[in-house]
Amino acid sequence: MVKILSVQVGRAKTYGDAQSKDFLEKEWQSASFKEVSHTPLFANFTGFSGDEVADTIHHGGVDKAIFANSYENYAHWASFLEQKSLPFGALAENLTITGLHEQSVMLGEVHQIGTAILQVSQPRKPCWKISRRWNHKAFTNEIFTSGLTGWYYKVLQEGLIGSDDEIKVIQQKTPQISILKANEAFREPEKYQSILETILDIPSLASSYQESIVKRLKNESDLGYMKAE
Repeated sequence: MVKILSVQVGRAKTYGDAQSKDFLEKEWQSASFKEVSHTPLFANFTGFSGDEVADTIHHGGVDKAIFANSYENYAHWASFLEQKSLPFGALAENLTITGLHEQSVMLGEVHQIGTAILQVSQPRKPCWKISRRWNHKAFTNEIFTSGLTGWYYKVLQEGLIGSDDEIKVIQQKTPQISILKANEAFREPEKYQSILETILDIPSLASSYQESIVKRLKNESDLGYMKAE
């Protein structure tokens, strides 16, 4: 069954030591430490009520209102991080989903979850903060390299979403390009130029994502968001 296992939200907070120059101890702001909600939450056009983002340039907004991740990747990430298991929200996602994966989720397709209707707007771009979250400098790059990034939703119809809600694919877009394939193409633009060009023909995608594709094709993209400050 394709369904929601858990819903998480979090507030932006400050962590670390303002005086430290060490990557793993330096002061930083993040809302990546999400807390599980045991009741359904209202998804509005800018995200879940009670949820925040610290970096409003790279995260959040109408086109990146809700971040989803596949629970099928949890065992892999637990092994990489040398953890016995990971809690829900470990990747800072709002929705932890079973039955969907980067291989099966297509750019632009529309999902009905609870009483809300969401559209897949782009892959998640992993930033350096997830490495800080888990005290592992290589984690962000590993997410980028693997393509197991999760994905963002745009809210088309506001509504309530809770754990155990089934997910129904109510509309698919053509061409069908999976999150995993899109990430692979972004990682190797010279090899997959035609896929990146095809992505630009999907009008429902986030404009900022399309702009990043154009820059990638021109070899002008800045991947600095993945590097620690």
